[in-house]
Order: sequence, then structure tokens, then C-alpha cells
Amino acid sequence: MTKAKTNTNIRDYEYFRVVLTIGKDAKGNLIQKQFYGTSKTDAENKRTEYIKNVSAGLNPDLAAQSLTMAMHTWLWNVEKRNGNKSSSFERYEGIYRNFVANSDLGILVVSEIRKIAIQKHYNKLLDEGKSYSQVKNFNKLLNKFFNYAEQDGYVIKNPCRGMRLPKNDEEDLDADDKVVETFSREELKKTTDSLGHEKIRYIVMFAIFTGARLGEILALKQTDLLNENSVVKINKSVRNVKIYDTEEKSHYEVKVTKPKTKYSNRENPIPEVLKPELKKLSKLITEEKLKLGPAYNDNGLLFPSVIGTYMDQQNVAKLWKKALAKSGVNYKKFHALRHTFATNLFENGVDIVTVSRLLGHSTIKTTEIYTHVLSEMKDKEVECLNDLLI
Repeated sequence: MTKAKTNTNIRDYEYFRVVLTIGKDAKGNLIQKQFYGTSKTDAENKRTEYIKNVSAGLNPDLAAQSLTMAMHTWLWNVEKRNGNKSSSFERYEGIYRNFVANSDLGILVVSEIRKIAIQKHYNKLLDEGKSYSQVKNFNKLLNKFFNYAEQDGYVIKNPCRGMRLPKNDEEDLDADDKVVETFSREELKKTTDSLGHEKIRYIVMFAIFTGARLGEILALKQTDLLNENSVVKINKSVRNVKIYDTEEKSHYEVKVTKPKTKYSNRENPIPEVLKPELKKLSKLITEEKLKLGPAYNDNGLLFPSVIGTYMDQQNVAKLWKKALAKSGVNYKKFHALRHTFATNLFENGVDIVTVSRLLGHSTIKTTEIYTHVLSEMKDKEVECLNDLLI
């Protein structure tokens, strides 16, 4: 199977070469791999190491790539073509670009990466101010890559398997759920009163009285209103997704996506106070249709743009900022309306399980971000015991 040759005095350098026959091609010709060394023993040791790695299930040629190179190839030639949602690939590419490319971990040879090197990289990211959720998502992607690398012979064993990450209590929170901001009743009234017959008014009112996320609201269709507008079915969301035309060229599109978890699929009751607002909204949309005529692109949306298409979240966010400035209310993110919805439910005695389901949280633990409200409720409830023995 093997054949050794010695070559000397080539360009005044002496080197040794040994050859290993590793199979035959489709025409029956021998496929050979060559190993070079400064001595015959050195070249033979390299060949022996190669045979040893192949026997162990390792592909030495692939394993010699850096993590940056190997992961880039995997992303664009496997994951990109594997039917992943555009939003998923955008997330993967962002994690790779921010945490692997041009990093100390990225220059390491794939087959030589061990748990401790990955752990040190995670620790460094945390020390630099990256969040636990960011590191957790990075670990998920890295684990997925190394599972592929193990199956394809880059590595003998996935170094991410069994990796212990720092614990955190914010794993299930939306990015905007980590800081709880709410509006007072006076602030809400000032804001909504200043909006008049504008579409942003109806979007705001819908958020106040259903607790839905902005992306969920903008994805709603008129058919999602059930039982004569008494219930809203929430089972999708819209977001701006980065679409890669090539590795160098990309653009953004508004896409409808499925919720991250099954718990986000829900049916929420619509309060009576919101029903007249929905009638006014319907009247506004009819006016927009008549104004644009045949050019109107009717998609049956509950909150369409002036031409009938999905509204862009960034544009709505700008309208929201202007609305607050117009009303003289201090700026808070649109997501604060969701927090206000939850807080008011708690203050009116609704139990945490019900609030969690209305918000579409996957666990009650997520809903416990409203601990300040829950604590005040407990204090008031315990006060009822004062008259127990009187």
C-alpha cells in the first residue's frame, strides 16, 4: 500500500518523500497522497499520523482548516442551501461574523480546538460586555457546526458537547423584556388623545388592550379577528429580514415568520373598549382604498400601509416617537405598551398564569419580570389577614 522515495539536491535542499496509495479513481487509476519531511523518518511519521487519524474517523485534510474558514464554508454551502428560514440564516451569519471571524478562536485549527479554548473565548466575550443570551446563542451555533464537523470527519469529537455555560435568569426574555418600562394612565390618555384619526392610534390602542408585540400586530389579517371581533388569533409576526443575494450583496425585506415558540400561538379576548376603535380603523382603510383606487394592493391586513402592504416596524417606531413628542410624553419604546398591559392586569387581580398565557410567554418564569408588581400585590393580599381574629 505504501511506497517510499528519497529525493536529494532539489534546489540545493534535501528532503524526503513517502507516498501512500489511498484508493482508485473512477477510471481505476491509483489515488496517492504524498508526505514530505526533513528525514525519511520524519516523512514516514507524517504518513503514519495521517493513517492513524483516518482510522480514528478524522479527515485530516478538512481538519487542517481554521475555524473561520471551515465555518464559513459550512454556513454558505450547507446551512444556506439547507432550507433554513432567511431569518435563521441571517442570525447564524451575524453570530459567525461577530464572534468567530477575526477572533482568537477563529484562527485555531478545527481539529485542535478543545473545550478550554472555547470556554476562554466565552469568558472573554462576557468580560467585554456581551450578554449571557448572546453567548448562549453563539454556543448553540458552534455546537451545530461541530456536530456537522464530527459527522463529516473534521473532528473526532464535538468539543461543545457537555459544555457548561454560566447560568442566567433571563434566558427566555425578549430583548425588550429585560427592562420593564410602563406608562401611567395619564400618559396613555395624553398620547392617544393627540393622535386623532391616524393609523398609529389604532396600532397603539391594539397594543394597550391586547398586549401583543408590534411584529405580531403588523402581521394580523382581518380574518384573525374571530367571533365578531371578540377574539384575536395571534400566530405570526413580521420583521425586516436580511436577504443575501450573494456573500457580498444583500438587501432587507419585510417577511412574515412563525413565532419562536408554540406558546406565542394564542387567542386573546378583545375588550369592548377596543371594538369601536376597530370600526374606525376599518373606515380609515376604506378611505385609503378609495383614494388609491386600482393601485391599492389589498392583502386583507388588519393594519396595512397606505398602499395595502405590510407596514415596516422601523417606520412604525418613527411614528410612535413622533406621537410621544407631539403629546409631550417622555419617550419609551413601543414595547412599553406590552409591559403596561401586563402590569395593569396584575394590578386588577389577574393571576400570573393567565397573564403569562395572554403574553405568549413560554414559562411563568418569564412573566416574573414583573416582580415589583407581584410584590406589591402580595403585600396588599396579606393585609387582609389583619382582621382574621377580630
